[in-house]
Amino acid sequence: MCLTGAAASAITWHLMRGGKAAAPLSAAVAPAPPDILAALPAASDKTDTGKARAAAMTKARSNPANPVAWIALGDALAQELRDTDNQKFFDHAEAAYREALRLAPANAEAMTGLAWVFGGRHQFGQSIAWASQALAVRPDLPDALGITGDAELELGRYDAALESYQKMMDLRPDLSSWSRGAHLLWVTGDKSKATWLMQRALKAGAPFTENTAWCRARLAMMHFHDGALLPAAQVLEPALAANTRNPHVLLAAARIAEARDDFDAAKKHYHTMLEARPHHDALAGLGDLAAAAGQKDEAEKFYLQVEALHTSNVANGVHDHIAMARFLADHDRNLPDAVRLAEQAGETANVQEADTLAWVYLKKGDLPKAIAAMKRALSQNTPDAELRYHAGMIAAAAGDEASAKNHLQAALSFNPRFHVLHAPIAVKTLENFGIAVTAAAEK
Repeated sequence: MCLTGAAASAITWHLMRGGKAAAPLSAAVAPAPPDILAALPAASDKTDTGKARAAAMTKARSNPANPVAWIALGDALAQELRDTDNQKFFDHAEAAYREALRLAPANAEAMTGLAWVFGGRHQFGQSIAWASQALAVRPDLPDALGITGDAELELGRYDAALESYQKMMDLRPDLSSWSRGAHLLWVTGDKSKATWLMQRALKAGAPFTENTAWCRARLAMMHFHDGALLPAAQVLEPALAANTRNPHVLLAAARIAEARDDFDAAKKHYHTMLEARPHHDALAGLGDLAAAAGQKDEAEKFYLQVEALHTSNVANGVHDHIAMARFLADHDRNLPDAVRLAEQAGETANVQEADTLAWVYLKKGDLPKAIAAMKRALSQNTPDAELRYHAGMIAAAAGDEASAKNHLQAALSFNPRFHVLHAPIAVKTLENFGIAVTAAAEK
């Protein structure tokens, strides 16, 4: 296997961003087939994905020389990661895809699987490189186009992401392609088309219910960011009625419950998430609810668990630096470390990363860098109340009262209950500017 010029350039770009290089594309070798299978945890017989993985394991065990069997196993493991958010499945899926590639070095599906693995690990240069090799073999492979678009989106190359997603939608108009396009539309400021396309994706359905659940969570959060709490809750109802354990659905449900002052329901959703494994957002959410109730000691217990989870994630190679940087800035904890974590993205064009970087710089007292990063964060007019809140607080610190008022009012007009701790600060800051804020009715 040799790298094309485009693939090599993609890796170079990744390294310039400060990412850690993975092994060269042809260098890593999968463990022996029996070792790959022996390393896997037992598959659940109570879920569709668990049953699919058990069947794939049986096929790989009975026909280990068949690359298609290993691709099927990798795909089943990828689906299981989407369902559970258990990052260890990246390692297991990589082993399966590499075994398939060892058996069939020109197999585009195995290359696409590896592109997905590296994208999930936030090694976007490697992800694009593998997807590029897959497309060199199969230019019409929809999944490779989608994964390329995912990496481009994460790098903030939104025009390139749109091109890849559009090709994918043209080739295979379905939940997978439409939901990708919908998310990109939302990030780039077209919330009306974004919600329409995500609704279309949801109606299309998918073989696995958890993929539909992810779309429900994304659509619910689009409504949430627009302050439409009732429609947001209604989108999630079918999944919650089925007692889903999908962390994306439960997190969205918790955020919506918080905004509706149903703190007991929010806590229930967070605790359900934690029944599976420690989860950054659930622990931080429970801490924020305790802090909002004036229970500082209780909040601190949860915040310490967030920090312990981050330490564990670092030890296990799990990527969480942007989420952790934002957490530290939100709670004014270990700000030098927050800066170090946020700066791993460099001068990112990704609006969410730039937003976090700007917020961290503000909290650390580096106002010029905060302003510069916030300009990049605002470049796509993303309809995110939290982003506009950060922009307003940065403008206020800079003495730009007009911009501060504009951004804070925008945040509260999007969703007056966008965050249990931050929305009240936005209101108080506007009141200090002499602007009375009245409670908004639920949309």
